Amino acid sequence: MINLLLSSLIPLTATLIILLSLRKPLRKLTDAQTVYSLWILLPLTLILYMLPLPWHYLGELNNPEIQTFLVKPTQSFTKNLVNDSSLSQGAIWLWFTGVFALLAYWLISHVNFTKALNLSEENLSAELKSAIPNALSINRSNHVFSPVLIGLFKQKLVIPEDFTELYSPEQQKLIIAHEVCHYSHNHMWANQVALLLLALFWFHPLAWRAYAVFRQDQEHSCDQVVLARKQTRSRVQYCKALVIAAETSPPNAFTIMSFKQNGEHNFMFNRIEQIKNMKPTSKVFTTTKLTLITLVSTALLAGVSYAGNHLQQGVDIEQAKIEAYPTHRIEPKYPVNAAKENIEGSVVLKFDIEGDGSVANVEVINGKPAYVFDKTAITALKQWRYKATGKTIKNQLVQLDYLMDDSSPRPESLIERIKVKS
Repeated sequence: MINLLLSSLIPLTATLIILLSLRKPLRKLTDAQTVYSLWILLPLTLILYMLPLPWHYLGELNNPEIQTFLVKPTQSFTKNLVNDSSLSQGAIWLWFTGVFALLAYWLISHVNFTKALNLSEENLSAELKSAIPNALSINRSNHVFSPVLIGLFKQKLVIPEDFTELYSPEQQKLIIAHEVCHYSHNHMWANQVALLLLALFWFHPLAWRAYAVFRQDQEHSCDQVVLARKQTRSRVQYCKALVIAAETSPPNAFTIMSFKQNGEHNFMFNRIEQIKNMKPTSKVFTTTKLTLITLVSTALLAGVSYAGNHLQQGVDIEQAKIEAYPTHRIEPKYPVNAAKENIEGSVVLKFDIEGDGSVANVEVINGKPAYVFDKTAITALKQWRYKATGKTIKNQLVQLDYLMDDSSPRPESLIERIKVKS
């Protein structure tokens, strides 16, 4: 699990940097909804990075002669295996403690918040009730300072006791519409996914920044949905409601998803500024949005997919079938962590053979399990030497099988295999 998380740091960091850098310029070119929709690329890139790609074409590249290569453990390896055990276990427990502590804190905070609500029946007007979906129940509480959604499977809209006194009828409609937007767009579920990712990568500083920005973009998105077809008067009333919400809530009021985001007065002014600069919708504007979303999404997903799988199209099949055998091979080292956990697997590598017989452009194109044996396989293969032919042979494939002992079952033959024994 630790190896998988560490290998995911590269696509995670790259995606976060891109999203955090592009959100403001994109909002000026498009709108808040577009910027918020791009956050779906974060989990998609992580999933795409981890997914193995199909390798059916490897059968055509299979070298008929399967060679075997054993790497036996040395005394120093066995000694380091024992000495490094406590350090590895410590890192795992540190990560797990952080994940558990965060999830426990959020769960306890939510339970305490829910218990303290002391919900009572609402007394909204029939007009306001008609704007709320039937599946969304409504309650009042003196423990909240602005409307808030709670729950996942059976969500509730909780409004303050003085809601009808604080806000004008028009402001009430706009605020309710904002919360209904969160409900209808399943933002509560999106927030749980974001919290889970934050818990898994709690040690990454950009993850904390991204979560805060994600929630802000979510609020901007609902602001736009509510005001997209409203006149200037409604926008002014909406902004006044934001000011009232900021003034009447304590600075550290705990909210899960509220009209006023987490008591942040600066963010409230930022929302007002965004509302003032909100663009009208048109066919040209919609086309521009779709074009930008497509370009950014395609570029980001394609880049991460390539970085994660190292797959290049256009393999020269005829050239790859050229028989080339190494004249000098360096034994791959069995990874310490994999040996401690009794993990076995295989790595498929693609490489070029230079005219002088040296190996170049080594890339991992598949691994089972992923990212466990990549480093040692690459290190060893780069030191191999082949018979000098005077010409470059591209896109050669080799599979290294990492097995703990001779009794381990052999993986299915795909291409040339080198058995790496612990």
